[in-house]
Amino acid sequence: MKSASHYLFKAVLSVTFFTVIDRVLGFFFKIYLSRELGAVNMGVYQVALSIFFLLLTVTTSGIPLIVSKLTAKYENAGNKKDSGGTVAAALIVGIGSAVIVCLITVILNKPIGSLMASPESMTVLLFMLPGVLFSGIYSAFRGNLWGKQKYTVMSVIEVIEQSVRILLTVLLFLLGFNRLKMTALSLSVSCGVTAVCCIVCFYANKGKMSSPKGKIVPLIASSAPITFVRASSSIVNSVVAIVVPMILVGMGHTNEQAMYIFGSSIGMAMPLLYIPITVVGSLAYVMIPTLSSAYGSGNKQSAQRQIESALKISIVVAAVFVPMFGALGSPIGKFVYDNADAGRFLAHSAWLLIPVSVENIASSMLNSLDLEKRGFFNYMIGSSVLFIILAIFCKNFSIDILTFGLGASLTTSSILDIIAIKKRTDIKLGFMYHLIVSSLLILPATFLTKTVYSLMSYLPLMLSISVSALVGCVFMFLLSLVFGTIDLSIIIGKKNPKKRLKSIAKTA
Repeated sequence: MKSASHYLFKAVLSVTFFTVIDRVLGFFFKIYLSRELGAVNMGVYQVALSIFFLLLTVTTSGIPLIVSKLTAKYENAGNKKDSGGTVAAALIVGIGSAVIVCLITVILNKPIGSLMASPESMTVLLFMLPGVLFSGIYSAFRGNLWGKQKYTVMSVIEVIEQSVRILLTVLLFLLGFNRLKMTALSLSVSCGVTAVCCIVCFYANKGKMSSPKGKIVPLIASSAPITFVRASSSIVNSVVAIVVPMILVGMGHTNEQAMYIFGSSIGMAMPLLYIPITVVGSLAYVMIPTLSSAYGSGNKQSAQRQIESALKISIVVAAVFVPMFGALGSPIGKFVYDNADAGRFLAHSAWLLIPVSVENIASSMLNSLDLEKRGFFNYMIGSSVLFIILAIFCKNFSIDILTFGLGASLTTSSILDIIAIKKRTDIKLGFMYHLIVSSLLILPATFLTKTVYSLMSYLPLMLSISVSALVGCVFMFLLSLVFGTIDLSIIIGKKNPKKRLKSIAKTA
């Protein structure tokens, strides 16, 4: 019989494979957009995108998770009727909330637009609104597929969504339409394609909707707290997108200069940081139902093993890539975006990989442990740290202050999350060894990466970046093996399931 860890490993591997494809497509698309739009327009687009994600979160964020939990429960009991009723209820709630949110945005477009440094951001946002409606539709079917553990199907749909958006954007650009508006429109169309794909897959997997009677109110009651918690993150991002340009303008920058700074840092550099932690995102995605099941069934040891191993993996995966960005941020920014400022921000913010990774996985664990409210308060405390730092340094603000504030915010939230997790599950703190050792190993790995790059500076930029980055990552990986933060036997699967479970509990 296959072990739980073996199943988890295969699920994470499958999701990661398609997520990597999705991220690679998104990476090259981001490069294309940045070069076609420029840093100023990227700033305009990024502000609109942050508001769009807020609307998306308010509309749908809690629905897929609750539907997935209820679907798993009903499907295991063979109750197809209630499973279909849950999907129908979610569809009604999703569409209804999306229509309300879109109407409010249209009615209040002038007051909302006045808060943005550029009025174009509001125009771009209006072109994104159909995407909110389509998301309200597909969230119900997505939750059903998630509950049935159709991870690969869902991952493939995400790749299709990304591909459609890229192809449509390039086509519209070639036809000479307004690039900012068409970038937003392609986002809405891709959301529509995703909705169609989710509906097709739902029925292809023998799904059938039934009466939602008696399920709408409980669904709203269950999803509202999760939506509220997740909305806090989107609200913070939206506030940052509005406040940072305002601070820059207050310091004497023009609106265009403020958008350039914001676009080159948050719009260009930050997305690059999220690429290496694809594995962490996949792990968090797969862990929600498995950890929730272990905790719900009272299997404390299984829950502890999953939590401890996931924290270790998150730390080690993030640390492996910090030297690459820290040492090569400037040349990467120059090569990818032809923007030295984006590169400098990338280099200075490389260390954020670790707190981003840990906060990502820890917040997902809180959701699985029925600690959503605790997660909300922890995140808000961390966010308050960010805004306190911005307020203190508003008169002498620089983009590096934003990096420091983000790091302090994520670290605070992560610590509070882990404290809450420990109280709930009594986990051990063995991952602290991985955190300390990995942080120390970053220093020699960064030095080696810089040295290799300087020695190869006579080569073409792409080749010198690639070779030095590979050397740095491999060196960091080997150091992690030597100091025991990575157990290669788990990766290659030489241990039997029982021993593998024990090893995963001890190492990453």
